[in-house]
Amino acid sequence: MSYQVLALKYRPQTFDDVVGQSHVTTTLVNAILQDRVAHAMLFTGPRGTGKTTIARILAKAMNCTTGPTPTPCNQCKSCTEIIAGHCADVFEIDGASNNSVDQIRDLRENVTYLPAAAAYKIYIIDEVHMLSTAAFNALLKTLEEPPGHVLFIFATTEVHKIPATILSRCQRHDLGRIALEAICELLKKICRKEGFGVQDQGLELIALEADGSVRDALSLLDRILSATPEKTISYEMVVNHLGVLDRRIMHELSDALFEKNVSGLIALVDRVNDAGLDLKKFYGDLIAHFRNLSIIKQCGPDHPAVNLTAGEKKQIHTRVAQMPEAYLGHLLQVLLTDEDMVKRTSHTRIAIETVLFKLRQVRAGASIDRIIAQLDLLAQQMKSGEKMPDTPSDIRPSPPDGDQQMPSGPIQESPPAYTAPAALSPGPDQIRETADEPSPEPPRTWDGFLTRIEPLMPFMHVLLTRGQIASETQDTLEVHLSDCTQFDRKRLKDKQGELEKQCRKFLGKTLKIHVASRAQPLALAQEKAKDAKALQAAASHPLVQTAKEIFNGEIINM
Repeated sequence: MSYQVLALKYRPQTFDDVVGQSHVTTTLVNAILQDRVAHAMLFTGPRGTGKTTIARILAKAMNCTTGPTPTPCNQCKSCTEIIAGHCADVFEIDGASNNSVDQIRDLRENVTYLPAAAAYKIYIIDEVHMLSTAAFNALLKTLEEPPGHVLFIFATTEVHKIPATILSRCQRHDLGRIALEAICELLKKICRKEGFGVQDQGLELIALEADGSVRDALSLLDRILSATPEKTISYEMVVNHLGVLDRRIMHELSDALFEKNVSGLIALVDRVNDAGLDLKKFYGDLIAHFRNLSIIKQCGPDHPAVNLTAGEKKQIHTRVAQMPEAYLGHLLQVLLTDEDMVKRTSHTRIAIETVLFKLRQVRAGASIDRIIAQLDLLAQQMKSGEKMPDTPSDIRPSPPDGDQQMPSGPIQESPPAYTAPAALSPGPDQIRETADEPSPEPPRTWDGFLTRIEPLMPFMHVLLTRGQIASETQDTLEVHLSDCTQFDRKRLKDKQGELEKQCRKFLGKTLKIHVASRAQPLALAQEKAKDAKALQAAASHPLVQTAKEIFNGEIINM
């Protein structure tokens, strides 16, 4: 066959052509320029992100006739043979089918021979985690001290399956998923080169389905371009040929949920079911959609954790701007809680509809930030003495019926609010009149003290209001409390000094406050009665009486 699929036709041939892995390619370029290339490298990451591609480019860079160079020419014999896949000095091994210890022993014997034509003998082992434990052990010594003309390059998607002894002997490079925008730009360039025009929304859907894999994106694009003879491909054609979920359905579903539109929710589920899509995958996409809504609401539309296009992020940000964060979080929590039910049941559609009914019953409620802002405004108005809006005082009563008439004179306004005497500015006469009169002493009552500490220690005020005065002397005020928990006792112990200080300040003399529970006096009385009975029994014991007679003494303390 002469046709070459897009994933092979547009495979990167230089480090500059690699998409979205600049952190790895820059490191390799600098290592080549500084002659610091490690003898064993490990590339790990998701599928289709460029692990084997970078390994081949590195092999060309090391064996190019102008190299080692970070920019292989792709024209010399060594480069063309590596591109074609039949270079005698570059061995690309599949770890899944060559995983026995005997094959690794053969490899270990061959590394001692010099390269046939190139500068280095390079072994590229793909899916290296598939090697057996014995094969890994057979490779240890060679991997630790290989000949100077040998370079090992490993690639894997499951690095956690590789023994630590192998990892410690390799220079590791982690490849990440390719960003959605980067895949879209690559697809646009390839479509232009192939002479096709695909709507941007269609390319975005392909990139989204690829899930960060360039190879998967090119395979999907190849499928779309082969499905129709037309050179212009619409978004609807991409949806129909790929058999994937239309992204607009997710937005319509979330809008219907926010509007409490039950019939709209059921109609959308019916559309997905009639399209023949996997309902379990649809539920997973629904969870991912509400996860994106929650992140964009809390972190903004530019957060990189949301793998969507910039236009869709802004669209979501506009829709959730007025939604409380707690509401979106509750919706996501319900979806995650019922995920196991949806996956296990054989009636997937009914289960999804049940979850949507439950989501509809979640109430949005008021935003905490909005409540705090209203409370702050209320506090400022109370502090400045402004009249509160929409209060009953703004409404004047209607005139009474009957013979009673309102006075014909001007209506006097209600007297101004009471202000503390310290805020007044009395004249000289008032000062002389009040100077002869003794200032009233503060009320020395328990209720007055509770009123005093209410704004200062609200918790103590609430706790002490349940108490009652058991006894009061000149220097001691004993208060008994009922239903006092261990936490209350600890708080009382912590605030004991402050309570005594406030009491002295309020009553004008030194007072000490003892706080106990109501059950304590009864327990103490019972304990004292028990002790007295025991003392009396001990004092009347025959041995004690005999000792008193022998020593002619008396009992002082027991």
